[in-house]
Amino acid sequence: MQIVCLGTEIEIPDIMIEKYIKDFDGLPGNNHEAVVQLREAINEIIEAVAIEPEILHKREYLSDFVKALAMRQALETHGILYDA
Repeated sequence: MQIVCLGTEIEIPDIMIEKYIKDFDGLPGNNHEAVVQLREAINEIIEAVAIEPEILHKREYLSDFVKALAMRQALETHGILYDA
């Protein structure tokens, strides 16, 4: 799936997104602490890349970034990406 982030289209494997959709099935609503913490962790990774894009040249950061985008897409699919 093509996901636009930081003004760039990034290819995220569908299988990864589907895995997180399954993993997040049954998560409590938007304002539950676990969901809020998950959203914050995802946003921290994306913000770190926005500030210093060259960190994506390091494999571990690229991996975390791709996972964060997949998780973000899964949360959006479940309708809990944004605060109500």
